[in-house]
Amino acid sequence: MMNSDMMNDNMMSGGMMWAMGFVWLLVVILLILAIAALAKYVFVGRKKRNDTPESHSDVH
Repeated sequence: MMNSDMMNDNMMSGGMMWAMGFVWLLVVILLILAIAALAKYVFVGRKKRNDTPESHSDVH
């Protein structure tokens, strides 16, 4: 009876480890996507802002 309890605890721990690993994987993927979106917003947005007519007013 004691062996079955130990096996059940081990299987539960393994399942919880897989679940936590999956959650951390999702967190890392979301962070990477957020960083990529922020970088795109900053760098592409800077190009679009520089192409506006107001920014060319200093060029005569």
